[in-house]
Amino acid sequence: MANSSLRCVITPRDLEVLAALDHCPLTAQQLLKLSRSFCLPFTTERRVRERLQQLERQHWLTSWLYATASRGGSPSYWKLTRDGYRVLHGTDAVLPKRRYFEEIAIGHHHHTKCLADFLVQTFVAAHRLGIEVRYFARENSVRMEAAGSVLYPDCAFQLFTPVGRAFNFVVELDNGTERIRSPQDVESIERKVRGYDLHQSSTPSFDHGRFVVLFVTTRSSVRLTHILQAAARIMRNPRRTLFMGVTLVAFLSDDAPLTAPLFLSPTSREQSLIPEESAIRRASVPGQHSTAPHRPEPHGSRLTKMLATPAPLPIAA
Repeated sequence: MANSSLRCVITPRDLEVLAALDHCPLTAQQLLKLSRSFCLPFTTERRVRERLQQLERQHWLTSWLYATASRGGSPSYWKLTRDGYRVLHGTDAVLPKRRYFEEIAIGHHHHTKCLADFLVQTFVAAHRLGIEVRYFARENSVRMEAAGSVLYPDCAFQLFTPVGRAFNFVVELDNGTERIRSPQDVESIERKVRGYDLHQSSTPSFDHGRFVVLFVTTRSSVRLTHILQAAARIMRNPRRTLFMGVTLVAFLSDDAPLTAPLFLSPTSREQSLIPEESAIRRASVPGQHSTAPHRPEPHGSRLTKMLATPAPLPIAA
């Protein structure tokens, strides 16, 4: 009997699913929401699960259960297999480290799921505004070093607006487990703040070379206040926009999370990720894309060059 796996036809939406899972592990519910930015969105969570299971039978995906409880029990999260990675990136692609394909350690479940929630909300909101997500780099894939301090952000990406403006961000998702200050200055928030401040100081002085660090706290608004206070103490140039913070709950509950003033600066100023005048809404026509002209990457953009190569099918097309 012929092997049915040989008769599989991969669709454009399948490639979008693979590209999404290349960015971070996702549940069926998260993929359903993210599919609003696909060429053909899913209509129900059941259809998402059915397609994920079909791709798993092709050995392109694999799944495990989250240890975190939710309505209806613990959800499954999905990741690419080595075969799935090659389907997306080509047979000659250099594979990521082994951890990319392995089950997530239980102690990291809350962090991974919250980061995925933040990214899905960001990408869907960007798509709605005609903003492209460019140069996405997944967790621990960017190494930033300055004056002996080495940092690995939880992710990094660029938002490119319809009017041609680019905004670079790195994300630090905070679960309240790290100390704000440590006498040894090891794995503390202050160490991260100091490292980012030193790195930004060595970045060329033009807009596309700059980046903003987004602290996203998952447990407490008080924790966010303490982080921003630490940033205010350490920053050598308090007038520079380098750090912004938001609680995950506030970000997920807003219908316009990119343009609403949800974020706080170290000086307690309310800010948005994207200035509203830079986020011109496109007409809500299915399949319509931004007509803004493409602008080449400026030479010397250090963060952009550090970010991973753009995915073959960007999540926010």
